[in-house]
Amino acid sequence: MRIITGSLRGRKIPNVYNVKNVSPSSDFLKGVLFNVIGSDLEGRVFCDLYAGTGNIGFEAISRGADFCIFVETSPELIPIIIKLSKQFGIEEKVKIIKKDALKALEKGILSVYKPDYIFIDPPYGSGLCEKTINEIIKREVVNASNIIVQHDKRETLSQEYPPYKLINKKMHGKSVLSFYCRAF
Repeated sequence: MRIITGSLRGRKIPNVYNVKNVSPSSDFLKGVLFNVIGSDLEGRVFCDLYAGTGNIGFEAISRGADFCIFVETSPELIPIIIKLSKQFGIEEKVKIIKKDALKALEKGILSVYKPDYIFIDPPYGSGLCEKTINEIIKREVVNASNIIVQHDKRETLSQEYPPYKLINKKMHGKSVLSFYCRAF
């Protein structure tokens, strides 16, 4: 894996296919995700829930996000995010929350950072996509105008999670990217 484009272009993200319940987003799927977002990422705050190695969050920073919150619980993966943020020289643009994503949401941690984009990519088959969306809504994460969910194609998500509406859906292999926008 590598960072596709932007200020960190070409930097490598370690392969962690040996870590249980981790299936990193492919470079192709990551490209699709950021092509849909486009230049709107510039100057925004991005949140990478279920961050894994931080693959998506690092790409967001590389493409112009001002700040990224990584939420990860795995003691095997947190040191990778810490090491990469230092190696890439972007520690000041990163907040690593060492907690289960749902517990972090319950504690209201995201309300402190006010992300514009929240990316959700829990382990496939865990049933956590809908639970996480509902927790974001319940906690009224203030700035979050966009929620992006990467999920297994066998998992059906709703067209609406008021105040969020599905505005785009991209499929690739066994994965789907569902893009929700807050209706103002």
